[in-house]
Formats: sequence, C-alpha cells, structure tokens
Amino acid sequence: MKDVAKRAGVSQPTVSFVLNDRRDVSVAEETRARVLEAAAELNFRPNRAAQSLRSNRPYTIGVITDQIVSQPYAGQILLGIQQAVQPDGYVCYVVERAGTADTRDDAVSNLLAQGVAGVVYASHGANPIRASRGARDTRSVYVNCWPHVDGEQACVVLADEYAGGAMAARAAFEAGHRDVVFLGGFRDDYACHERERGFVDAARQAGLDPDKLRRVYGGYQIGSGYQLALSVLQESAPTALVCGNDRMAVGALLAVHSLGLECPRDVSIIGYDDQPDIADQVHPALTTVRLPHLEMGALAGQLMLADGDPDPGRHLVDCELVVRSSLAAPRAGA
Repeated sequence: MKDVAKRAGVSQPTVSFVLNDRRDVSVAEETRARVLEAAAELNFRPNRAAQSLRSNRPYTIGVITDQIVSQPYAGQILLGIQQAVQPDGYVCYVVERAGTADTRDDAVSNLLAQGVAGVVYASHGANPIRASRGARDTRSVYVNCWPHVDGEQACVVLADEYAGGAMAARAAFEAGHRDVVFLGGFRDDYACHERERGFVDAARQAGLDPDKLRRVYGGYQIGSGYQLALSVLQESAPTALVCGNDRMAVGALLAVHSLGLECPRDVSIIGYDDQPDIADQVHPALTTVRLPHLEMGALAGQLMLADGDPDPGRHLVDCELVVRSSLAAPRAGA
C-alpha cells in the first residue's frame, strides 16, 4: 500500500479509503482515479482477510449446491456466480451436498460459522426445497430452486420456462408443422408444467386447437424419450416432436431411426437445455432451447451484492432458441 500511495502522490489512509470503497469519506474523483490507476500499474491486490478483520465486512459468498458440480451444463450456474462477485473482491465458498451426509441445515450452519456475507442456494433442476434453518438470518438468493415456505418473499432466479416452451413450439409451427406432439418430462415437475403452458399458448396463437395436439409424459432420460416417441409414432404420423429435454430428444431420434424413418425428413425433433456433448454431437444436431445457466448465476451474484436486501420475488431469465439440423418443414403431403 505504501508503494501505491507513493506512486499516486497521496497518503496511505487515502489509498485505504479508495481501495475499500469508503464512500463515507470524502475523496476527490480525480484522486480516486489516480489511486486506482497506481494500484493497477503495480498489480496491487488488497488483502481481503485483513480487510475483513478491520472492517468486519466479509468477502466470502457461501454457495450451497445440489448436484451442480457433477452436472457439466448446470455447473455454468456456479461459474456465473463467481464471475459476478469476483470483480468486487468476493470469493465463493462452495458446498456440494450430493454424495454427502450433510443436511442443508448443516451446510448453512457451517457457512455462517465461516462468516460469509450471504448464501446462494443452487440446484440442477427447478424445484422447491425446504428452507434451511438460519436462511432468514442471512442474505439469501435461490437459483433454479425456491423455498417451500415464504417462497414469495424469497429472492429467486429462474429460467423463463414458460417462454422457453412457447419458443420451442413456435419454432415447429412457424416451420409449417401442424401435427406436433409434446413429449414432456414428469407431469408434476415445475419445468414441465411451465413449458407445457408455453406450448399450449403458442398453439393457440398459431390458430390451432391445443386440445387436439397430443401431450404425453415420462421421465427426462433417453429411454423415456425412446418409449414415448415409439408409442406416438406407431399410433399415428406426427411431423414434429417437442421434447422435454435433449436426452429425451436423443431417445426420440433413436425411435425414429428404429422405425426406418429419418429426421428431419419424416419427423422434426426439438430438444430443450442445449446440453453440452449431446445437443450438437448427435446426427442430426438438435434444434433446442438453451437454458441460461450462466446468466442465471450471474444475476444471482448481482442480486447478492446489491444494496439492501436482495429483491424478493421471481427473477426470470430469457432462454434462447438454438437452431440446428433436426428441424425442417414437413415434407409435401405429410
């Protein structure tokens, strides 16, 4: 700090005020700029541990994850949180609960004992979770999940699954398809419910009767997608399948091939998630809806660092349609 003060031509306390962003102390903007420039030139990094001890301000964000670290695509949530908080000098203390005996209460207690500034709860699937003891006593943000109790008062970040479902269906309708089947995941699942709502509304907007479009449900695995698609295709000849996720879409693709059909010549297939190593690796590559995991994590980090308590309510993040080779116009006469 002495070297920064010397280069900037100011006192060491002034350097401390600037680098600690002390807005309660008057420092001219020109002086502030000189200090920041000198610190950058000298590659000076404040000692956050020492700052925490002096100011009683923690620079650690606790992150409790549930099957995030082991899921490559959902892991983008964690990356987004880190990228959002690092510029302000914060680091993430991550606790992955999958495969451990720790309860969420244990994880929260341990993090609070470490003196974290707040806790982000992150899950690989959008579902309610039991609120942890101690959650009300610290800043809390939920990503891809929300507490059973006081859910409306919690700060929750979710993908806009309704808009994503409408986006997938609209892509099929705009390509000219009229006989489109919705291959959903678990029927009582939040994401499935919201995507189905989007599918139904998109059908109405396209001038179709959604009650005449088949909607079937299973699981989110390849085998489920295969069995559902096989059953549907053996009953009739839909021209497009809108699937609950990319794994189900891969199963549907296998069912199409097993019946001697081709995608997208005979049947177009649309997935969901844009899961790495799946969506763009199969043949044909899947048209799908990308879940904005990175952006969701970044927004959670921003909400955690915002002045005051994190804004309550559900903060929805836009999904994105990724067009690849599995979607085409229905063939003539279909």
